[in-house]
Amino acid sequence: MYYQVASLGQEKSIAPPALFSAFNRRIGDLVEQEARSFFEECPDGLFLVLDDAESLHRGKFRTELRLLCDLFRRKGWRAELGCPAETRWNGRQLLFDGQPVCFIVNRSTDFFWQSEGSSALRRAYEAGQVYVAPNPFTYATRSDKRLLEWLSQVHWDEDLGIRPGERQFLSAHVPETHVVRAENLEMLAQRRHDLVFKPLHGFAGRGLLDSAAVGRARLRRLMKHGEGYVAQKWVPKPCIDVEGRPLWTDLRVWAYRGQILLLSGRASRRLDRLELTPPGGWIPTYASP
Repeated sequence: MYYQVASLGQEKSIAPPALFSAFNRRIGDLVEQEARSFFEECPDGLFLVLDDAESLHRGKFRTELRLLCDLFRRKGWRAELGCPAETRWNGRQLLFDGQPVCFIVNRSTDFFWQSEGSSALRRAYEAGQVYVAPNPFTYATRSDKRLLEWLSQVHWDEDLGIRPGERQFLSAHVPETHVVRAENLEMLAQRRHDLVFKPLHGFAGRGLLDSAAVGRARLRRLMKHGEGYVAQKWVPKPCIDVEGRPLWTDLRVWAYRGQILLLSGRASRRLDRLELTPPGGWIPTYASP
């Protein structure tokens, strides 16, 4: 819409984005591909979009989740929106409102399904009777910030089979990362003003520690209580001016099986935290041809 209203089609340096209808087809096609890969056919069961009850009631993205259900229904699939506690496991199938569930788009932030309300979901997943993405395995392996330590430092390249060209790319895009350990605690404490301290499995800024509040004693307490953290080199964000107010931006690249589907930008009112209230928020983002 912004591309059309702002007449950006006249700018030859900007690639036209996919039409909304084409983007919908792309999302539907990738979901169908995942379903066929898992079941070896397109299943007959319910496609369930899952989120926490509170998020479904007043969350920022509840409207988008309804749109996703509508997209699935236009594909001819039965689709519903619900929370984990509304599911039931009968020993053979996962049920939602009495309907067998086959495919779940998981937006719930109880990523390891540790709550009692996620017990049915956990049993169905362990039995291999339902496709869920993301699931505890993908979240544990792909969100673990320990991986960034291996990818950011050159002395693991030989063991990991990272080639020189790949190292050049990784060094340009992966910030220096260290898992907080007893042997590097002193070094990290000395460099704390150049670092950001994050939990291994944190998300959306949860558990982020201000470097001014981090010292040797704080790091020792984290280690004593078994709270895994990484220290990551601070990467400054670009700043733009909107109506006389500075906003700090970052870029999200949405990809599926190596193919870029969408670019999206975010503008935050704060440098050190994500604050998307106006004039911050999602911003139109385009690629070069």
